[in-house]
Amino acid sequence: MIKNFIKLGVAFFTIAFFQTCKEEIKVPADSFTVSGTIEGLDTEYMSRSYRDAEGNRVSDSIFVENGSFSYTAKIDQPTFIFFWPNVESTMKRTETGYYPVKSSQLAFLASPGDHIVFNGKVTDYINAYPSGTKANEDLASINSKVFPLMNTSINYLLEKGKLEKNDPRQSVLEDSIKHLDEKVVALKKEFVLSNPNSEAAVWYLSDMMLRNQVSDYDAVTAYNAFSDNLKTYPFYKAVTKRVAGIKSTKIGNTVANFSTNNTFTGDSFEFNSLRGKYVLIDFWGTWCGPCIAEMPKVKEYQEKYKDKLVVLGVNQGDTKEQVEKFITPNNYTWTHLMNGNGDDDFVLKFNVAGFPTKFIIDPEGKILYRFVGDSEESFTVLDGLLE
Repeated sequence: MIKNFIKLGVAFFTIAFFQTCKEEIKVPADSFTVSGTIEGLDTEYMSRSYRDAEGNRVSDSIFVENGSFSYTAKIDQPTFIFFWPNVESTMKRTETGYYPVKSSQLAFLASPGDHIVFNGKVTDYINAYPSGTKANEDLASINSKVFPLMNTSINYLLEKGKLEKNDPRQSVLEDSIKHLDEKVVALKKEFVLSNPNSEAAVWYLSDMMLRNQVSDYDAVTAYNAFSDNLKTYPFYKAVTKRVAGIKSTKIGNTVANFSTNNTFTGDSFEFNSLRGKYVLIDFWGTWCGPCIAEMPKVKEYQEKYKDKLVVLGVNQGDTKEQVEKFITPNNYTWTHLMNGNGDDDFVLKFNVAGFPTKFIIDPEGKILYRFVGDSEESFTVLDGLLE
């Protein structure tokens, strides 16, 4: 009986100890903590990849035991973060790779001092959502609506990829995918427009603008409705720059002069130094297949019209080492800016929402054309202007 009493006392102490620890979790002011227990999270670890203060890619492992995890990391400003769960059932694999769909990720917004908690389950996608802060509860309210639709859409896409091209089911699946994708965008747009006080809505608007999922009119309308309390939020500042970019990069506007040292070579650059020639601004990245495919044509036109045309590249998402390995062997030696932060965020400055994006600027600095995606038309236009 005494032994049983001791066992009972130890058990009670253990439960009380963990309850006390759970209640008294204190997150350092320069960090965030995310924890949770998710049914079906059958993995030893999850993965997080991000860039450090020096721009280097860093990977972290979030260890999991019996579906439970806890992870703490330093952070200096509000950040959107996602974990890859490494659960095979959530991987949308093709014969050549996989689709990095958001419904296969644990997604949350972290600010210094936050403790975010995940609950839910894993099936063939991550049906688990964050809580613990208002931003994450708002994020959960929209993600819990759109993630199941995203998952179904990507499953249809995988099914479509297994069919022969002349299979009549191709068109049925295409229509279904289109319908689901349009519904996802409509739900996100409704969420943004209906939540003017929400940090999650600001983040979603910035993401939708990046992906060209919202019209300029709707983006500006939502932005103008946001509460003044959000003005210090980093994603609000990003949207502010994009909205300014919408206005400043309209066809017919003159590109405002800017200078930067954030170039591939480290040399200083001033935009007005290009005055007197036509300018082709090319936003690109080595990760962008259409960007890479068009580079030889960009080089051809630089050489074809070398007395009339100058090319300005703007790289997004690569390190200088990655850029060098690509441009040096191919002799793509025109000026390349490295997209950065603040005044050096040229993607926001020019409101670029797809890659590649090209601008054609006249010798006085006026914007004549804007092309998004791989576009033979941009080169046809150059021929018309320069021949």
